[in-house]
Amino acid sequence: MTASGSGPVDFRLPTAGLYYTLHPMENRTNPTALFVADTHFKLNPDRSEERRLERFLAFLDHARHVDHIILLGDIFDFWFDYPHFRLRGYESLLLALDRIRDAGTAIHFVGGNHDIWAAGYLHQRYGSEPGGGPFTLQLGSRRLRLVHGDGLLSHDWIYNSFRAIVRNRLGIAVGKTLHPELLYALCIWLSGRSRRATRDEAEQIVAKAERFIRSQANVDWDLMIMGHIHHPFVVQHAGRSLVGLGGWLGQQSYGQLDAGEFALHDFAAEPPSALPAD
Repeated sequence: MTASGSGPVDFRLPTAGLYYTLHPMENRTNPTALFVADTHFKLNPDRSEERRLERFLAFLDHARHVDHIILLGDIFDFWFDYPHFRLRGYESLLLALDRIRDAGTAIHFVGGNHDIWAAGYLHQRYGSEPGGGPFTLQLGSRRLRLVHGDGLLSHDWIYNSFRAIVRNRLGIAVGKTLHPELLYALCIWLSGRSRRATRDEAEQIVAKAERFIRSQANVDWDLMIMGHIHHPFVVQHAGRSLVGLGGWLGQQSYGQLDAGEFALHDFAAEPPSALPAD
């Protein structure tokens, strides 16, 4: 829900009845899927962000050729839905998602701490999960648990308190009482907590992930995929795997599921295999 940018916040009325959802002709035996998180695009990208946005739009072109794309949160660096208005911005991203939807790819969304409030709008426009919370998805032989991951590996009571506020109805109601510019400024201030993992932090993240996966004894999934920590990793225990997507700040990390096999890649070096892009 937080932001990392400055500038005026503009609003516009949504167009009722404009959006629709197509159901994909999915390969139910071996469905293909792409996973991405933590792009943190601003409402209106500055010059330093334009190249990164261009590369991400190229990545989204590939998603028109898979059965599913799963957005695991913090795709948008700031989002808040008012009852009759939405923020002006993210046009190129939303149009790219329109093309993915129209190609028949199922779009899924798990909200992050920056964009959990986008869940309702994305559900209306793309048919993604309405609440934006973690969920389990069966794709062929793999049973996936999909989460953003904030609060999963750490126990920062200050951050967890903030997370609890922005993810419940009372927090949303309070947000709607604030002037848009005030809410935007507040979110910019809160965004100071988001930063890339350092090498020491990366080692600590993997250690925490290993402890977490060992604690998951009676769960109904074999693969959990998370974002949030901006550091790619894979840990395994007792036939289960926990994967952290690396984000798009300084790298171009994504996950790909094909023929039941999951792999982490960097888009700069490895575009999705065997998937054409126009």
